[in-house]
Amino acid sequence: MMDTECTPSSFVIPEQDHNVGEIIANMLRQERTTYKREDYLTLLLPSKLNDDETIDASWRQRIVEWMYGVVDHCNLRRESVSVATYFLDLASCHDLVRSRKDFQLVAMTSLMLSIKLNDSTMVKLDSMVRLGRGLFNEADVIGMESKMLKAFTWHVHPPTPVCFMRQLLRLLPPESTPVARYIIVEVTRFVSEVSACLYKFVKYPASSMAFAAIIISMERIDEATLPLWQRHQFLYNVASTTGLESTSWDVLHAAEDLRISLDNNVNLQDLMQTIDAQCIRANQTIAAKESKDHAMEISGPNSPREVSAGVF
Repeated sequence: MMDTECTPSSFVIPEQDHNVGEIIANMLRQERTTYKREDYLTLLLPSKLNDDETIDASWRQRIVEWMYGVVDHCNLRRESVSVATYFLDLASCHDLVRSRKDFQLVAMTSLMLSIKLNDSTMVKLDSMVRLGRGLFNEADVIGMESKMLKAFTWHVHPPTPVCFMRQLLRLLPPESTPVARYIIVEVTRFVSEVSACLYKFVKYPASSMAFAAIIISMERIDEATLPLWQRHQFLYNVASTTGLESTSWDVLHAAEDLRISLDNNVNLQDLMQTIDAQCIRANQTIAAKESKDHAMEISGPNSPREVSAGVF
């Protein structure tokens, strides 16, 4: 039987994952400097907007929800929206927004730029303009993209919560099951999408959001699927390899804010029910085919995260 004692000497990081610390260190440096977001809705925009115009958290949320609607309509990667929200927020911090219309133009341009960088499917500019209901023309988007790239000094690859999640999950103990990893990935992605819509999470670094989302996803996994010792080993691996602590102020408060936002979230409940059903079917397939890894490869239109579309 596996030893459940949680001592540092019993925690061994797989050899192939020793470079995780270096990768995450670079990502942490980027989120603290190049891609650091400010509380622009409170501190910056009020003094810069045209008279009688306001941009608040609810307006930003509607804009981000529109982005998700576009990527769903075009069958694109939803993760592109997470990157686009960084572009939107950073552009708003770089004096490119003077009105609600500017904010809408920056949002459209951010999404177009993110899709070009992160999706294998290309969306034509004239199609994107039509999705904007005629508010802007192609020249408007091209001009704003040029301004944004100059303001960003061509730094266009922000480390998002999902980027951090991919690296952090390499620190799960090798004994963790495909089912546990699958649930963590899907729930963390769902939580990241919800948090991208809500302005109150802009104040948290992406690393803290990812870590908090992973912790919340683990809370939804029973101990038979993810034993307590594996959870402790994961937290130890993260702390010793990256310096990120589950007890830090940012992680604790991000997790608490996420729990409040997710409380009684029907779409999250549907997601968990769908995952449970898929895991049952996968386990049945495993028993029949003796191919656990293959059985747990679920992607594309069958992904249970599709049930989250109703949130946006």
